[in-house]
Amino acid sequence: MMIATEKTLSRRAQVDRWAVLIFCLVVVVVSVTAVLLLPTLLGPLLVVFVPTVTAVGLITLTAGKREVRPQLFSRAAWHISLKWVLIPLGLALLLRLGVSLLGAVWGYPFQPGALSPLLVMAFLFAAGEEIGWRGFALPRLLATGRSPLAAALLLGLPWALLHLPLILPGKLSAGTPMLVQFLTMMAMSVLMTWAYLVAGRSLMAVVLLHGGQTMFVFLNDGLSPVVSGWLMVAVYGTAAILVILLTRSHLGVVTDLPGQLKSVTSP
Repeated sequence: MMIATEKTLSRRAQVDRWAVLIFCLVVVVVSVTAVLLLPTLLGPLLVVFVPTVTAVGLITLTAGKREVRPQLFSRAAWHISLKWVLIPLGLALLLRLGVSLLGAVWGYPFQPGALSPLLVMAFLFAAGEEIGWRGFALPRLLATGRSPLAAALLLGLPWALLHLPLILPGKLSAGTPMLVQFLTMMAMSVLMTWAYLVAGRSLMAVVLLHGGQTMFVFLNDGLSPVVSGWLMVAVYGTAAILVILLTRSHLGVVTDLPGQLKSVTSP
């Protein structure tokens, strides 16, 4: 019986690895192609939903439509207490304020812009990304036995890669150094993984952190893309390192996974 169980878990781990690999390849190829070929704003607006569409498609193909809701849209994943509304939003605000304050220390004026109603849409776009990355890929990577930190860094690589075309001339983040974009996305991957796990596998917590740090970008309006980018590396990188050190690389608590994802091991 034990041998049969071990074989079943091994088989599940293989399926999970392939699912994550296929997810990453599809999302990166489609997203990069769209950003390169579509107009400056249209590309990024559309590709944020590619992770969700890809995740839904893979679950439907491998487990059936009935598994989409419990795996990606369950009440447990989206229900959140007031505490875990305030913590991700507070961290997002601190990150952006930290960028501006660090800039002020180095002689750059603190000139925040206005909070545009359009920035609130950042939460919708964040959900489009996070349902796929932290809702689909992260649990499966953890289910293969990867530690939370390893999972965060492994997912951070393709996540950072698909954001690199945004720094090309004429694109949304034109002028941002490649290394800056890469390091910032890797730091964010660690922070998103931490938020997901420490809030009890909460997708809503991740969406609030991701969307919040995008919404509060108006606090950095007085900074050039290059200056803002390097300051983000310093602030976001420091936050990620602190999370790693304070949690001893566990990034939170890994709880049981639903359905076929129960093969998760302890970090």
